[in-house]
Amino acid sequence: MFGEKIRVIRELRGLSQENVALKLGIAQNSYSKIERNETKLTTEMMTKIAAVLDVSPMDIITNQPAIINFQPNQGTQHSFGFVENYISNQKELMDKLLASKDEEIARLQKTIDSLIAKR
Repeated sequence: MFGEKIRVIRELRGLSQENVALKLGIAQNSYSKIERNETKLTTEMMTKIAAVLDVSPMDIITNQPAIINFQPNQGTQHSFGFVENYISNQKELMDKLLASKDEEIARLQKTIDSLIAKR
C-alpha cells in the first residue's frame, strides 16, 4: 500500500534498494517486495524504513507529499536542480497516488456491486 511512496522517497534520496535493505538488515529481494506492496508492513518496519529514508513515518503513510530536506552538499547538482527534481517527483507521486485511489474506488465499487447482485 505504501510501497510506491517508499520507492519515490528512496529514489529522491539517491539510495539503491540494496543500500536500504542493508541498513534495514534484510535481503534486497525482501525490501523489493515492500516497494511492490507484496508484503504487509509492520509498524516496526515502517518506522525503520522511515528512519533510513530520513522522513517521518507519517510522510510515508499519509496521502500528502513527503517532506524531504536536501542537504546542500548532496549530489553534484545545484540546489535549484534538487528543487526542480523534487517538485517533479512529488507531482509524479501525487499523480500515482490519485490513480491508485481511483483504482481502489473502482475495485470497491465492483465488490459492492457484486455483493448487491448476490442479495
